[in-house]
Amino acid sequence: MWDFIKKIFSERDGDVTVVVLDEHNPDGSSSFKLRSIDIIKIGLLVVLISVIITIVMFFATPLGSLYQHQQDLSLRNNVLEISERVASLQDSLASRDMQLQDMREVLRTSRDTVFNVQYRADFTDNGSQGSIGRAGSSPAINAYEMLSQNEIILSGRMGTIPDFPANYPISGTLTQEYSSEKGHYGIDIAARPGTEFRALADGTVVNSGWRINYGYVIYLQHADGIMSVYKHGAKITKQKGDFILKGDILGKIGDRGVLSSGSHLHLEIWRNGVPQNPKMYLIN
Repeated sequence: MWDFIKKIFSERDGDVTVVVLDEHNPDGSSSFKLRSIDIIKIGLLVVLISVIITIVMFFATPLGSLYQHQQDLSLRNNVLEISERVASLQDSLASRDMQLQDMREVLRTSRDTVFNVQYRADFTDNGSQGSIGRAGSSPAINAYEMLSQNEIILSGRMGTIPDFPANYPISGTLTQEYSSEKGHYGIDIAARPGTEFRALADGTVVNSGWRINYGYVIYLQHADGIMSVYKHGAKITKQKGDFILKGDILGKIGDRGVLSSGSHLHLEIWRNGVPQNPKMYLIN
């Protein structure tokens, strides 16, 4: 076949005789005399017709729609993947901004409440306690205006490094691991509704309340720039500003929040505004 094609192109200006032989009937063989240029034109015409038919089939039949659909599907998947990454980054930045804001609030509150108090107690003749005032000043300060006993005892705890690793805050089953790639910045621990969850370490409640996506949430600030976050609570027993000791009950869990898929506790740990894998801080 290739020899025949080479012959045609080498003899473009001459004639080519094509002999057709019948194996079963030698007498029925025939020959055709053609010009090489005519064969080339016919070949090009056949190729052109094939291209036209292919284009018509592509645009006039569902074949073109199927190919376009595949292209659109691939583009759509890429757009969705990029959108998910952008949303994950936005959530990470929003969480980090919230943590930084809470840390600023803690630092501001600490500057406002840390002070030295000198007091003098006067007792009357009948043994009752009189007023308590600052030394060198005339106005008296009532006892209920001073720091509570619990606050005075815990005033030095925020400067100590938290005691990690700690026990899990709740007794249950680990159902989802930490994954920063998927935007899951904590771990999920499933347990029965109403199960109590506890603080990982000493700290201060810097924020607490109801969130439409997460139910009741508590942010607990520890020393060394560490913050623990507890989500999907059904009830909380601590409020903003409360001093917390390690193991104190913070509330009870439940299937609360739009993003909840069952009764569980979502635990996050952040350090200096950066999410950490909570399992690094827990006793396995």
